[in-house]
Amino acid sequence: MEETNKKFVWLKAFTMEPDLLFVSEPTRGIDVGAKQLVLETLKEYNRERNTTIVVTSSEIEELRSICDRIAIINEGKVAGILPASAGILEFGKIDVRNKGGRIVC
Repeated sequence: MEETNKKFVWLKAFTMEPDLLFVSEPTRGIDVGAKQLVLETLKEYNRERNTTIVVTSSEIEELRSICDRIAIINEGKVAGILPASAGILEFGKIDVRNKGGRIVC
């Protein structure tokens, strides 16, 4: 999806004022400068509106920058949950034990 279409989707989601928002790969396919803007926007929206935002991403460092907790999902089951401040090796241990998985916060 090109950047303009992503912006429209974000605006539409925000105007609905949801209590719970699911976001998948929010920074995939956008330039580096826009990535930071997207991440800051999610943090701000969460903080100002008290909206729970569930983000799925393959970018662990991006998730660590915006999340309180991060879960590794493998074959539809939670393989582990760690605070975002946990060391990268701790995330790796969960990932290796479960032969890879989806990262969610």
